[in-house]
Amino acid sequence: MKFNVERFQEPLLKASAWVEKNMILQAVKNAFVRTIPFTVVGSFSNLIKMQLEALIKNYNIDNVILNNAAKLFGYLGSATLGIVALIVVFSSAYSYAVELKRHEKNSQLNPIIATLLAFAAYFVMIPNNVNYLDSKADVVEGFATSFFSYEGMFTALIVGMIAVDLFARFSRSKFTIKMPGNVPQNVFDSFFSLIPISEVLLIFGLVRLGIQGLGYVSLLQMISEVLIAPLLTVGTGLPAIIIVILLQQILWFLGLHGFNIVWGVVSAFWLPLFLENVAKFAETQSFEGISISPNTMTNVYAMIGGSGATFGLIIAMLIFTRNGEKEREVAKLALVPGCFGINEPVIFGLPIVLNPIMFIPWILVPIINAVIAYVVTSIGWVVPLVVLNAGNEPIFISSWVLGAFHISPVILTLVLVILDIILYAPFVILNQKQQRELQA
Repeated sequence: MKFNVERFQEPLLKASAWVEKNMILQAVKNAFVRTIPFTVVGSFSNLIKMQLEALIKNYNIDNVILNNAAKLFGYLGSATLGIVALIVVFSSAYSYAVELKRHEKNSQLNPIIATLLAFAAYFVMIPNNVNYLDSKADVVEGFATSFFSYEGMFTALIVGMIAVDLFARFSRSKFTIKMPGNVPQNVFDSFFSLIPISEVLLIFGLVRLGIQGLGYVSLLQMISEVLIAPLLTVGTGLPAIIIVILLQQILWFLGLHGFNIVWGVVSAFWLPLFLENVAKFAETQSFEGISISPNTMTNVYAMIGGSGATFGLIIAMLIFTRNGEKEREVAKLALVPGCFGINEPVIFGLPIVLNPIMFIPWILVPIINAVIAYVVTSIGWVVPLVVLNAGNEPIFISSWVLGAFHISPVILTLVLVILDIILYAPFVILNQKQQRELQA
C-alpha cells in the first residue's frame, strides 16, 4: 500500500498554522525565541566551565589563570541560564502585551508597564525565605536562586502571561485614574495604571496566601506534588521509563525544563538502584547479577545529546537545510553543546517548543531509543552501564566510560544516533517546507 505523504502532512501543517494564529501560543513562542541568545551564551559558558573544572580536578592543577577562567564562565552561566526564569517573565509578559495591544480595545495598554508588573507579580508568588524548604530552619530573608533558573520557568511563564491578561482587563474598566489630555504620555500611563496594578498584585498575593493555606510553599511545589509526583511512582521497569520520558518531553514541548522538574522527583526512586549496581560492579568487576538502571536508559540512551535525543536532530538539520537558513545556523551553534548533552539552543532555536510539526518525533524518538536499549541490554547484547562518571564527557566517550570501557554501549549509541537521524529527517524536511512557504 502506497503511503500518502500529503495526507500525513496536512494535519501537522494545519496545527502549525493554528499555533501561528493563536495569540497566546504565539506570544509564548516569541517569548522563548527571545531567550535564545541567553541560552546559547549560557550553554557555551557552562560547557567551558565544566571542562575547565574537570581539567583542574583530574590533573590536580593549581593555576590561577585556569581557576579564574572557570569562575569567569561560571559567572556568565549564572547571569544567563541562572536567571532564565526572570528572562522568561520579561519575555512572555512583553510578547503577550504586544499581541494584546494590536486590538483596539487595548489601546491604552502600555507594554513596558505590563512587563514590569509581571516581574513584580512573580516576586509576589515566590517564597521570600532562602530556607523555604526546611520549615525548622531559621528564616533567611531573600529569594532562593532555584526560582530564577529553570526550576522557576513554569511559575514565571504562567505568572507573566496571567498578570498581563489581568492588567489588560482592568485597564479597560472604568475604575482608573483619568488625567487631563495635556499631561505627558508617560505621566498619563503611570497614573492610569495605578489601580489596575494594585488589583493585579492583590490577586496574586491572595493566590499565594491560598496556596500556603493548602500547605504548599509555592505554586511550583503544589503542581509538582499534586500532579507530577503521583505519575512518577510507577516503579523502575520499561513502562516506568516510558512514562517518565513521555512526561518529560511534554513539559519540554510546553517550554518547561522537563528534566529538572521530573528528575527532581524520580531520582529518589531510580538513583539508589544505579548506585547499588555501581557498588556491586566495583566489588565484583562482573556484570553478573547487574540489573538495568532506568536512569541510564533514560538519560544516556533515550536522550542522546539532551532531552528528545536532539543530537540526531542536529545532524538531520545540517543535512536537510540550506546554507543561510535560520535552522542551519541553529544546528551549527547547537552541534558542539549537543555533543555534551546541552541542547537548549536547538529546543528554543528551531524551535521545538510549541512546534506541532516536531511534536511527534520529539515524543517518539526518545521512547524508541529507550525501548531498543532496554531490550538489547536485557538480552545481553550490550553490557549494563555501571560506572559513576563525571557527566561532562562527550556522548560516545560517556557511554564508553559508563559501560566500564566496553565497546558495546558505544556501538549502541552510534546505532541509535543513526536511527534518530532517519526518524527526525521527514519532520525536519516538513518543517523547512513550511518555513520556506512562510518566507516566500
